[in-house]
Amino acid sequence: MMQIIIEPKLRTNRLGGVDIPSAEVLKQMHDSQYILHAAGGKLTCVPVEKSLLPHSDDMSPQGTHVDIGPDGAVYVKQSQVLCKSTDEGRTWTSRSLMDIEDIPGGHWRVLQDGTFIGVDCLTGPDARDPAVVWVSQDEGITWTKRAEIPVEMNLPDGRPYTERYTHRGLNRLQDDTLLWTVDIRDTPTTMNGCYTFRSTDGGHTWQGPILMIDWGSEGAAVLVPSGRAFATMRYQRYPLPSDTEEMMHPMDGSDAGRGFKNVFVMDSEDGGKTWSPPRMLCTVYGQTFGYPAVQSDGTVVVIHDTRYGPGPPGSRAMISRDEGRTWLDEVYYLDSTTFTGSYSASVVFADDTILSICGSSQAPGSWDEVRNNTDMYAIRWRPAGR
Repeated sequence: MMQIIIEPKLRTNRLGGVDIPSAEVLKQMHDSQYILHAAGGKLTCVPVEKSLLPHSDDMSPQGTHVDIGPDGAVYVKQSQVLCKSTDEGRTWTSRSLMDIEDIPGGHWRVLQDGTFIGVDCLTGPDARDPAVVWVSQDEGITWTKRAEIPVEMNLPDGRPYTERYTHRGLNRLQDDTLLWTVDIRDTPTTMNGCYTFRSTDGGHTWQGPILMIDWGSEGAAVLVPSGRAFATMRYQRYPLPSDTEEMMHPMDGSDAGRGFKNVFVMDSEDGGKTWSPPRMLCTVYGQTFGYPAVQSDGTVVVIHDTRYGPGPPGSRAMISRDEGRTWLDEVYYLDSTTFTGSYSASVVFADDTILSICGSSQAPGSWDEVRNNTDMYAIRWRPAGR
């Protein structure tokens, strides 16, 4: 087992000294041009600019992909449409992806020269084939193969894996460093490994596999002003015999005995070659998916989902003013959803405006039922005081 740091100085079950707003209050916010900010015992409305992206069928809230091109255009890939904004997320156009042949799956990113890049591979039981790196010079209409990534690794304990997945997928740091991540496991799941492959030449060559963490998957990474890479990570596992009561003590709620299903954060001083031990950020079981954004003064925003309470599900944002080292006792409520957690992803413009794309489902029940009942909302905002 890798070392994990479970010493949170902040409990995330009730941030800002304010009770969590009701579903009715959050729904009214969701449909209005403001978000809610809890801090110092007060709940206030923060004016923002919101817009609804063109709808895509066969879309779930887990499919939130966004990147920004060299000319400032913003691209959001959904399951069946590619959305584009040329006015920093205020208005959107879209075109169908259904008639494109050999289209790569997974996340697409946009390099500083405007090249679209994607990495695709088979997932599931016994998948061993190499991953294929695809590039497009016409905004995803046609694609050519650039490279292959041999996906050859074992579980952290040395055993062969039986299943692999790409929940984290492809991430692009602001300097065009690419991090493509695959998580492997055995069946039944008694061990996980989250491995990263790294490219600094536009995806032509790749270094790896680099073990980021065991028992990890979803998340993303950004470069903070000091040059470090700051990453979020979904850390999820069942209780182990070696877990002590002190290890579980930071967990909030009755689910603490179920193990971990929380957002952790990590740092890299060398652009993703090595990573620090993961440290707990969210102390509530089911605060699971976290996505980071960073402003020029070192303010880091991590938007996470909240699946099982406390309070209704939806996106909540935590704030750090020191590049993710410490966190403020405050929270922003960004959206409302009727089923499990919403997923989000963000980009930051040159004037430090954050554009967050939030995937919000509006159907109860199951992942199958929300697949055609999910909308993407664009929110232009800044943390208060910045």
